[in-house]
Amino acid sequence: MDIHIIVKLKSSYEAWHGLFANDADNRSKICDESKTLVGKADDSTALVTLFDVDMAAMGAMMADPEFQKLIEDYVEEHIPYSITPLDSSN
Repeated sequence: MDIHIIVKLKSSYEAWHGLFANDADNRSKICDESKTLVGKADDSTALVTLFDVDMAAMGAMMADPEFQKLIEDYVEEHIPYSITPLDSSN
C-alpha cells in the first residue's frame, strides 16, 4: 500500500527534515525507501509519500515509545492517507 502523510510540525521544517533524513535505515524496514518523497508544504507542514508500505510494521513503528520520544519535539501530528494511482489508460 502507498501512504501519503501530512506532518504537522512543532519544530522548523529544517530541524524535522534532519531527523527524517537520518531515519532512512529504519524507514527502509517498512517501505521501499528508494521511492520515498518528502517536501515542505509550508513553515509548519511537511509532506511525506511512502511506497510499498508494510502497514503492520508501520503501525508498530509509529506506536513504539522510542519512536514517540524521538519525534516528540518535532511533530505535532501525523495525518496519514492511503493513495492509489489512477488508471492512466482512460
